[in-house]
Amino acid sequence: MAATLQEKIDLVNERLRSFGIEAVQEIKMTGKDGQVIGQVKYGYRPQYVFDSVNEILGPENWRYELTKEEIFDTQAVAEVKLFFKVDGEWLCKGSHKGQMQIVKGNVGDAQKGAITDAIQKCMSLLSIGSDSYKGLLKNVYLANPRNTNSAAKNQTAENPAETSSEPTAMPKIAGVTFEDRQGVIVALGDRLFDKKELLKAAGFQWDKSEKTWMRKAA
Repeated sequence: MAATLQEKIDLVNERLRSFGIEAVQEIKMTGKDGQVIGQVKYGYRPQYVFDSVNEILGPENWRYELTKEEIFDTQAVAEVKLFFKVDGEWLCKGSHKGQMQIVKGNVGDAQKGAITDAIQKCMSLLSIGSDSYKGLLKNVYLANPRNTNSAAKNQTAENPAETSSEPTAMPKIAGVTFEDRQGVIVALGDRLFDKKELLKAAGFQWDKSEKTWMRKAA
């Protein structure tokens, strides 16, 4: 029986997760003085996303169309439409705009980066790379000690008074950390399934849609 599109998308996301730290990057914008502007985010490197989609869906089963492109003083902006082939028919999953800063006058690279950014945003409409916009990649990125020190410095520079989002009074489980996300405590770490009994004892439940263990904050 042929896999449905949703099943294939789930496989794409599993493939992305299998790459671990190497597929994750820190995304931030800086001003002319080098200071971070806005919030630091964490996402998948584009090539890993496209490679995973090609591997699971097939390169012949998706395409994009560039519908608009603009060049400004400091950035390039592109709008694309994304198409997937489903049961022999092309399905358009909306359009999205992407942007990229122009660095040292290199407009060509900025144009390419803007198109790539737009394609990835379109793919998010199908939940491809969903861990990125769910905020689940920060801990993957920070699993590398070298990245931890760098991110800590960025956070201090951006929000000097901000404290850790990890809640207090959580159970001590080896290899597991916890984050408070607007009143929901999320367990983070490797091989959480092996620790499910400890998590259950602490009041955590498995959420199929989010694919993680969570519980309401006290």
